[in-house]
Amino acid sequence: MNLSNSIKPTERTALRPKLETFDDVLPYVGDYGRYQWLLLFSLLPYGMIYAFLYFSQFFITIIPAEHWCKIDELMGSNFTQEDRIQIAIPPSNEYPYYDRCLRKDVNFTELLKSGEDPRSVQLWANRTTPCTSWEYNYTQIPYASVGTELDWVCEREYLVSTAQAIFFCGSIVGGFLVGWIADHKGRIPALMICNGLALLSSIATANANSFWTFSASRFITGLAFDNCINIPLIIVLEYMAVSKRTLVVNIAFGIYFAIASTILPWIAYYISNWRYFTYVSALPLLSVFITPWILPESARWYVSNGQMDKVLEKLRRIARINQRKPDPRIYEVFVVSVYRSLVRETATVFDLFKTPRLARNTILLALFWKCLTVIAFDGHIYSLKLLQSSVFMSFSIACSTELPAGLLLTLLLDRWGRRLCGFLTLAITCLLSIAELILQSTAAKLAMSVMSRFCLNMAANIGLQYAAELLPTPVRSQGVSLIHIFGIIAHTLAPYIIDSAKVWEGFPMLIISAVSFMGAVFVIFLPETLGYNLPQTINQGEDFGKDQNFWSLPSHQKSEFERPRHYQSCER
Repeated sequence: MNLSNSIKPTERTALRPKLETFDDVLPYVGDYGRYQWLLLFSLLPYGMIYAFLYFSQFFITIIPAEHWCKIDELMGSNFTQEDRIQIAIPPSNEYPYYDRCLRKDVNFTELLKSGEDPRSVQLWANRTTPCTSWEYNYTQIPYASVGTELDWVCEREYLVSTAQAIFFCGSIVGGFLVGWIADHKGRIPALMICNGLALLSSIATANANSFWTFSASRFITGLAFDNCINIPLIIVLEYMAVSKRTLVVNIAFGIYFAIASTILPWIAYYISNWRYFTYVSALPLLSVFITPWILPESARWYVSNGQMDKVLEKLRRIARINQRKPDPRIYEVFVVSVYRSLVRETATVFDLFKTPRLARNTILLALFWKCLTVIAFDGHIYSLKLLQSSVFMSFSIACSTELPAGLLLTLLLDRWGRRLCGFLTLAITCLLSIAELILQSTAAKLAMSVMSRFCLNMAANIGLQYAAELLPTPVRSQGVSLIHIFGIIAHTLAPYIIDSAKVWEGFPMLIISAVSFMGAVFVIFLPETLGYNLPQTINQGEDFGKDQNFWSLPSHQKSEFERPRHYQSCER
């Protein structure tokens, strides 16, 4: 049936302007009603998955700062931990005030046979020898992690950072594979595949007994990282009113992510078994079995692939749930307009770099959101291990800033815009990191770290929303995945940045302040997306923001994209 012939000229005139995009037709069926609230609730398991995948390995591999050589000869005697350290371990001027990698080169077997009390004998540490096994103080960290079970300390300490880097390297494969599946086979199949693999590999992680089995399991788990939240957020954003996009990222996602990341340390603390903790942290991944029933396929993906029958089915379902009764002719005009104005695009990620403005925006997004923001964000997370305080309490306090950061950003982002908010959050992070570098008090350092985390929470949410709004529909998932791949470099570098504290304890904060400053500079060269419809084609992505002035603020911008398109003559 030729739909264009089924509409009379008078009807076309009555329905002007044309309904050429999904954003045009969505207000008629409801772009902020019961259906959209159900979608917001559906983000709960994916926000938890993202938080648990992001932070769980921190507690799976965590190693107490207080560890020392294990002396088998002294273990069977009535010596306390303090006695064994005093007897066998050389002292140090730095916390924990004894050497963690060397022991006194003394024959303790002969010493004990002599009948003398080692505590009353002065054993000089002129000669030392490397440790072969270690003891750990489990006072602050009340369980043995995989790192302590396998003794990833001293010359093997790099294995903790390497295992974390391997997890993020799995995201590189996931970015290419899942991004391609999402844009060619659909968002829902891609989400189910990556989360299903992550569920199986999380179970394998809990049964790992060597560095290589652990790393292989974490690599596969990493396939789901970022994709587990990027895909659901993109879907929900596409069904949401333009003016409510900030609500999705900063309230719905912010609440779920904040709650999950805040309680995660205490789950690890009270379970006190890294294997059981791994099982528990994998529970949200069971949502893979209900994903098709709680999340819809992207209507814009249907449009870009010419599956208009499914688009109409989706629109009628939204109208029914939102209790809206639009004129049936709207659907017909929408289909005709789409077939006339939207040539079906089969785009690849390389199309992002074929035109200058779109290529520049993609690179800037990658630098701002993933590379620089992630280095600063992860750096502050891992730096909590450097503070002489309860890592569980410090981590929980830092994560609890996610919700107030989301609430504040919701108030500011639709007033000040994405660009200005992105600049301010990273610029303030730079200043706070410098303050943390200068201050000496542990409490003051923790306060600066928490405030930096507060700003970085906002910067990360801005970047997440920016990418979903700025990249065109045909390559949105692939583009977000590509930016995510750039971010893998940042994720893998962050643990090693904290390791630079061995050279000079101020190095980590110096690096974090520098990258925060660079990120603040880069974001001001991006176009503002506040009030603009999502670009539907590659050409729209290239032209996006051409009418904007560099120094203009959102409140002074006037564009055809900002003018609402509601036509009461089309509704009953």
